[in-house]
Amino acid sequence: MEAQKTLIAQAIVDSAQQQVLKDATPEHSSASSSITMNDGLENIVSGMGGENDKSVYNKWTHSGKNLDWVQLAARYREDWVSQKVCNIIPQDMTRTWRHIESQEGRDADDELCIADKFREAYKWARVYGTCFIVLDIKGSGPLSKPLNLKRLKKGCIKSLQVIDRTRMHAMGTMDTEPMSPTYGLPTHYQFVNSASSIHHSRLLRFEATELPLYEFMRNQWYSDSTLIPLMEVIDNFHTSAKAAAQLCQEAVVDVVSIEGLQDILTSEEGEAQIMKRFRVMKQLKSLYNVLLLDSTEEYSTKTAQLNGVKDLIWEYLRIIAAAVGIPATRFLSASPDGMNATGESDLNNYIDLLMGLQKAIFKPKLKIIDKLIEAHYGIDKIRYEFNPIFPESPLQKAERIKKTIEPIQMLVDSDIITAEDAQMLINKEQLFGHDVPFQKPPEPRHLLKEKGNTDAKKPSS
Repeated sequence: MEAQKTLIAQAIVDSAQQQVLKDATPEHSSASSSITMNDGLENIVSGMGGENDKSVYNKWTHSGKNLDWVQLAARYREDWVSQKVCNIIPQDMTRTWRHIESQEGRDADDELCIADKFREAYKWARVYGTCFIVLDIKGSGPLSKPLNLKRLKKGCIKSLQVIDRTRMHAMGTMDTEPMSPTYGLPTHYQFVNSASSIHHSRLLRFEATELPLYEFMRNQWYSDSTLIPLMEVIDNFHTSAKAAAQLCQEAVVDVVSIEGLQDILTSEEGEAQIMKRFRVMKQLKSLYNVLLLDSTEEYSTKTAQLNGVKDLIWEYLRIIAAAVGIPATRFLSASPDGMNATGESDLNNYIDLLMGLQKAIFKPKLKIIDKLIEAHYGIDKIRYEFNPIFPESPLQKAERIKKTIEPIQMLVDSDIITAEDAQMLINKEQLFGHDVPFQKPPEPRHLLKEKGNTDAKKPSS
């Protein structure tokens, strides 16, 4: 039977292929007809990749959702998932901020609240697509002229104001110099309801989802909000959660069968009697836990099945967390999935992501901010490095030191390396944050005692 089915299927395929080749020959083709040949995987029998494949007609279109900033603001205000998507990464990028070598630099950074400014600017950029920090510099000339960082004076910073893209729009011409660092960006901006123009060098732009040049121009020179690709899955999550809540309200339904119910409901008096009958039944059940029924009535309950609802809801949340690159342990405050799972690898990947964002987004802007700080306070050049995003706990640090010291100790005990070599290895690892002298531990007392007895038995020379 199976062999017969195989032969029939092969015959159908051969016939279809012969018909295609026959239609493609010149004698069977007319001047008004043409054959379209597509690249890709096709299956004539199943229709996959051909005209009968429904997925062939899928098409991505521009939704224009980034232009509706009112909807984006509403999502951020009303939806806790959208808030987490926009808030968590900026918070983690600035939670420990940076370590500046000089005390004057650290005090200046704290006084100007640079970490708070960067966190706020990047947060609103993720909500709306683009956000700005406006550099209000004293004695730097008109706002419409470029900012000269070499002519700054002490006390030059008047304010550093965070402005989201809903209050700022592009104006003037676009930078068309291909080798310019601002190629494709507007040369000037303007506050909403203001006639004054601001040169682009007086703004620090923070972007969410950057776009190709032509899409960037179509988008009114703004990037896309982080929320746009996640809207559908976020809506699916809320739909599932609300449906589950409504299902819980009707998890148990009382069912009473009444003989002749249809005839009773034909009159208003009968309808009122039925309503009164079951109102009394519910009252008795709630007050005395007693259910009174007529001899002709039958009572039963129907229970809704809630199996799998929780898994579906959590799966949507995990998809959202994965889409934004935040581990579920951080996004949902949930324990890692799987046996013996610690979530350490997910956290390490997340830390690498944040470090990359700090370098790509924050570092170029900090070069300008630091020059302003140096001139404003009259201090030396600021040198810094970003602090660890998730510092080790004392227990984790002790465990790491133990795992590093023990192999080195074994090498010293085996006389494979010297104590000086061990000292170099420990200092290289920076286990304690400063150089700590390595000391070879004393030998056990019983070994010292045996060694002393052996020396006493040796004949004197």
